[in-house]
Amino acid sequence: MHSHQPSFIPTIPTPSAPLVVPEVFTVALPRPADACYELFCAIERIPEWLRVVRTTVVTHRDRHGRARQAAFLARLQGATVGYSLLFRHRSMDRWLGWTTPDGSSITVLGSGEFAPLGDRSCLMTYSLLVNLPRGGLPGWGDAHAASSTMIDFRDFVMRTL
Repeated sequence: MHSHQPSFIPTIPTPSAPLVVPEVFTVALPRPADACYELFCAIERIPEWLRVVRTTVVTHRDRHGRARQAAFLARLQGATVGYSLLFRHRSMDRWLGWTTPDGSSITVLGSGEFAPLGDRSCLMTYSLLVNLPRGGLPGWGDAHAASSTMIDFRDFVMRTL
């Protein structure tokens, strides 16, 4: 797993600092890019691989049947937090982006992209930014959130594909 900076880095303003840059990591997956992208876009399956997510409900789909909005319950140290995400798909690029709706008490912004490394493997680039209200939430948004998520997804890919 490698940390790197993509050519375009989304940023958001925060009360305590002018800009926050998401964590960005890459990992090679020994499975085809299309299959990994499809599995990653199966939003309703997120609780099967992302340890902090307890439940996912897709609340809106686009005309192609892809998730456009979903509600999540995340389990934290001694608390459960509910939040919604809006999704954007760029299937030709094998890219999925997400963000919390405007006005949310927390900000979650991220993306996943899958680049072929041949017929049987791909490079996953994953970025994640979690901006919490002052005081934070226990067990949420620590410095290793993006890398932990990638490890969880990599393990799920190995079990599933």
